[in-house]
Amino acid sequence: MSEEDTDPGERLAKRVAAQLHCSRREAEQLVAQGAVTVDGELATQPQQRVRADQRVAVAPGARPQAMAPATLLVHKPAGLDWSAPGFWARLQRDGQDALHGRPAVPGLFMNQRCVASLEVEESGLVVFSQVPGVARRLLDDAPLVEHEFSIEVNGAVDAAQLQRLRPARASISRRTETLTGLRVVLHGPEPGQIAALCRNAGLAPTALRRLRIGRMPMAGLAPGHWRCLRPQERF
Repeated sequence: MSEEDTDPGERLAKRVAAQLHCSRREAEQLVAQGAVTVDGELATQPQQRVRADQRVAVAPGARPQAMAPATLLVHKPAGLDWSAPGFWARLQRDGQDALHGRPAVPGLFMNQRCVASLEVEESGLVVFSQVPGVARRLLDDAPLVEHEFSIEVNGAVDAAQLQRLRPARASISRRTETLTGLRVVLHGPEPGQIAALCRNAGLAPTALRRLRIGRMPMAGLAPGHWRCLRPQERF
């Protein structure tokens, strides 16, 4: 067995703190600023494990600075699990800030809390935040915040089925020979609640997408892309 296999390594922030004789928090801030490399590669996660034989370097003159907390609006594609280990790496690799058209700054995805989630098979607007006020609005005050969904089901939908979707408000947005599009609005839905209401109404959604949370629409976000909430924007 090689040394690489037997050495579990230590947290990157701990190594940086030891090298610079600074606090762990200051080391995390340096990683967040993009000031730390491991074997010449930019490191973005303070919890990354580094082995004893790996070279950890800090940019000359870098000083730890606290980043302003941010809220992220993400267009989650259907089939993508936001809680899976590779979710943030995929956003960093494949997504971009739709507002500025550029990759994320290191540290933007650190310690982000999901405050408006979706099930794996659902798509649309998901919200992550480092801002306590946003978490309170979307979690503690959830019954006050309206969520709008677009749903597609095979075949026709009658008035009785729309009534059975209560407490959600539902209306038909479009019809074709083979499917019906629905607009469904509900205050503070639990994850999976909209799909459960559909099942109770005898409907089997083929697509379920969240379009809006409160006053915040998903407009302009391509699947897999994200943007930061602007300071003047409110849910």
